[in-house]
Amino acid sequence: MKVLEKLRNKKIFILYLIGVLVLSFGISFAYFNATSSVTGEGVIGTNVTTTIEADGVVADGNIGFNNVDIYPGHKEVASIKVTGKGDKKPLMFDVIFNGSNTFHTPLNYTIYELDSDIDVSFTCEKKTGNVNNGKTYYEECTGNNMEQLGSSIASGTINKGEGIQELVNDELIVTSLNGTEIYYYIVIEYPNLDNSQNEDMGASISGNITIREGNKYQAPELLITENLTSGNNGWYTGAILTTNITTQTGNYQAEYCITSEDSCIPSETASITDNSFDVTLDSNSAPQKLCVRVTDEYNQIGEGCSNSYNVDSTNPSINITSSEVSENSISITVNGSDTHSGIYQYRFSSDNGSSYIDVKTSDSSYTYIFENLDSGTSYNIVVQIIDKAGNIGSASQAIETDSTKAKDIILGNTTIHEGSPNFENTSTTNEGMYIGQDDWGISYYFRGAVDNNWVYFAGYYWRIIRINGDESVRLIYNGTNTSTGTNTQINLVDYTFNDSYNRSEYVGYKYTSGQQHGNLTDSSIKITIDGWYNNNLKKYEQYLSKEAGFCGDREMASGYDWEDRPNETIYYAADERVGQNSTSVIPTLKCTNYSDLYTTSESSKGNKVLTYPIGLITADEMIMAGGSWNDKNEQYYLYTGRSYWTMTPQRANSSGWAGMFLVGSNGYLDRGWVNDPYGVRPVINLKADVKLTGSGTSTDPYRVS
Repeated sequence: MKVLEKLRNKKIFILYLIGVLVLSFGISFAYFNATSSVTGEGVIGTNVTTTIEADGVVADGNIGFNNVDIYPGHKEVASIKVTGKGDKKPLMFDVIFNGSNTFHTPLNYTIYELDSDIDVSFTCEKKTGNVNNGKTYYEECTGNNMEQLGSSIASGTINKGEGIQELVNDELIVTSLNGTEIYYYIVIEYPNLDNSQNEDMGASISGNITIREGNKYQAPELLITENLTSGNNGWYTGAILTTNITTQTGNYQAEYCITSEDSCIPSETASITDNSFDVTLDSNSAPQKLCVRVTDEYNQIGEGCSNSYNVDSTNPSINITSSEVSENSISITVNGSDTHSGIYQYRFSSDNGSSYIDVKTSDSSYTYIFENLDSGTSYNIVVQIIDKAGNIGSASQAIETDSTKAKDIILGNTTIHEGSPNFENTSTTNEGMYIGQDDWGISYYFRGAVDNNWVYFAGYYWRIIRINGDESVRLIYNGTNTSTGTNTQINLVDYTFNDSYNRSEYVGYKYTSGQQHGNLTDSSIKITIDGWYNNNLKKYEQYLSKEAGFCGDREMASGYDWEDRPNETIYYAADERVGQNSTSVIPTLKCTNYSDLYTTSESSKGNKVLTYPIGLITADEMIMAGGSWNDKNEQYYLYTGRSYWTMTPQRANSSGWAGMFLVGSNGYLDRGWVNDPYGVRPVINLKADVKLTGSGTSTDPYRVS
């Protein structure tokens, strides 16, 4: 076996003995000798156990050597036995030639190793041949039992000169109490060359094949190195320990164990690549070390342990367990845990982790309060927990502060009346707000000469009609300033409700020919309003409710049946409630037939038939705001000095005219035919969660922020 390194000095044992001898350290030897004392035809004597005797060989018949003809091609075999005694201790030794060789032609040698003694020899027969018209003498040798030698372990040449030549170095034998025997068979050959070998005349070889002490056998050695990821406070967030192994043999087994004690008994089999293996230390609350044991094929053991390391490569856990909010603060309670290095500190952020406030505590539960926050604002709260090793666990939650909703701000600036007003009369004073019911719940509506329902939005002034039951806020257009007149109409011009007029279907904001409640065709006024919306409000759509609907009530008054071309005048239900045929004025914010409640969303109420979330005021809303049928009112907030459309049908007569309710130029509830031109004041609904600033007056209107 080969070793990694030679000893610098070797002690040579040479004994000139015939036979098998056991040296003091348990190694035997053999020698061969060639002298000029042999005569005759160059017969080479053999002793297969210990000795090779040879007289020499010659390549050509006309070359004489001590009066003996010698021939190329001759072979001989000898054996040497090595015995090792001891208690399973590996010993290393060299097989060497020590002597003198004066042959110019190098002698070949081949060495075999076996664990048993076998009888091998060569029988050589003289031959002659012609080379370059000259006679050549040579021998053909046949081996006896040579196939049992198997494969050679070494081969080479013994060259001309004197001294020591290593034939095999650093052979290994594991001693036993009874003695371990290894046999080396050395085949010597004078090569069978074609050219003349006259240079070898008079040459001789003498010496010994002996055993000498080799390198000292080294037990397995190991070196443990570490790849550490630094943490904090003497802890590491990662530790990979690499064991590098050096052995005299390639066959070995490595086992390891991890412990928090001084040592442990290795039992885990290592997976080795390129004489090394890695072990990653898991997280632990106590310092850990790696212990390794390497056993080679000769049961020689190398072992050792690494240093100890505090390792936590595991993030602590954290949960936001509860939160409480106000308009300007968020209080959160968090629970944290870390089973290894332990909790070191918490970190709190209200800006999605852009900045943190550190709190050093090892408590497993902690409550923190974010203060000075904006009301009605969603904050992405991020909480981190850091253990002593520096590992970070994180949790986040979007939490919204309580908002002073648009509804709350408006109601906070207004007097709220219980009960219902007398709708038989107009309202010419500031009556504040009343409570009603619409299709979504409780609604609050302004009534009279109020001056705290102004809103500035999307570059225009608006007036608040009411707070809807879903808390959205219904506005009616007032133009680019707070004055009355034409400014309150979009584009400063009048528009027809429908260019077609001679069928009762044309009272519909959307209609279908031949149907009372059809919704296939846009009215002329809807086309006008949608165009204005697309040019002026679409970019502000994020602030507008698509749930709140617009009522175009096309139910008939009592005693009237709908016809598309009636034989006599037919009246719609709103006329019976608030118009010329009402006996008791009872307006409503509920849409009598949901098929006439238009929305832009998949609401549970209403038809999703609007292109944009915009419509018109109803005759009922006008009455509740302080108007009256045919009774002028120039003081309440819906008065503009101009007539403008509602979206509430009033009648269809036998002459083929369809009519709608208007807010008249002097403030009373009026009526007009659908193809007559009147002003258009669109109505929109702000979302319930919009933020309003201001007090609602004409000089300090509410503004959407």
